[in-house]
Amino acid sequence: MAGKLAYERYLWFHSRLKAGKYPKLSDLSEKFEISQRQASREIEFMRLFFDAPIEYSNNETGYFYSDDKFELPGIWASEEEIITLIIAKRLASTIPHKKRKKRFDLFIKKFLRETGIDISALEKKISIKNIRYYKVTPAIFESVIRSLNSGMKLKITYKSPYKEDPGERIVNPMHLLLYMGNWHMFAFCDEKKEVRDFVLSRITESEITKMPIPGKLRKKDLRKKVYENYGIFLEGEKKVIVLRFSDDAAKIAMEQVWSDDQIVEGSDDSHITITFRVSDYREITKDILALGPGVKVIEPPELRNIIIEKIQMMKDMYDEQ
Repeated sequence: MAGKLAYERYLWFHSRLKAGKYPKLSDLSEKFEISQRQASREIEFMRLFFDAPIEYSNNETGYFYSDDKFELPGIWASEEEIITLIIAKRLASTIPHKKRKKRFDLFIKKFLRETGIDISALEKKISIKNIRYYKVTPAIFESVIRSLNSGMKLKITYKSPYKEDPGERIVNPMHLLLYMGNWHMFAFCDEKKEVRDFVLSRITESEITKMPIPGKLRKKDLRKKVYENYGIFLEGEKKVIVLRFSDDAAKIAMEQVWSDDQIVEGSDDSHITITFRVSDYREITKDILALGPGVKVIEPPELRNIIIEKIQMMKDMYDEQ
């Protein structure tokens, strides 16, 4: 309770004053579990910064407004900030945890209830749609969040796509990423002795242990790697690739950012060349194939060969009778 927003304390005390309840220091202190000294500072803040006409009644041994027409100023947020919060509320729909989503919804509604914006009407005009996303058990998601927060290792049962039977792992969660409708946990695996990508939808069981995550791992920030690498792959030697786009594919590519360090050459939208780096060919291969004949790999030869092989495999599959 002590961590509640100060403005909520002002609103509560204000409502008691407006109702003529003659609230006391002890009322504010007990309601929000703060010291009476802190409660006194809150009242003084209201006087100084809101020009609140708060007076003390010896007869009632409590506070009152000497001007009952006084109202607190509106919420401390601009219209742009309020709209940003509403968008964030919509984005929260990707959280695979109904209880946390509900709490966040209630918090936003409570926080914005003093604004003049029709929140419900605006919400109906903003949507988030996930396709081909993976379902994550709320309990699994909760345990990962708690592990990241508490700094304790996580014991998981993981279904690897390369093995038939699930296996147990002790991991050190370091970063959580929502990518293309799928939640990924980057964690140092005690068994493999390296940072691995664990897809949350493949975790069948999880349990927070009493073993602390080493300080070195807790302090390591993976955000830079997440954003500087193409796709989901964080590790591996960087390889320079050159793609040539033509016709409609060029128009699409011009509207997209393939990588923060990309170099775009070509002045029109019918033929362009984009150069950037990747750490792994697997994801870029899928993206190239998705654009069909509209994109051609110029460099490196090994990626060209992978694409040619995939195309030949697809052709052979359709040639089968």
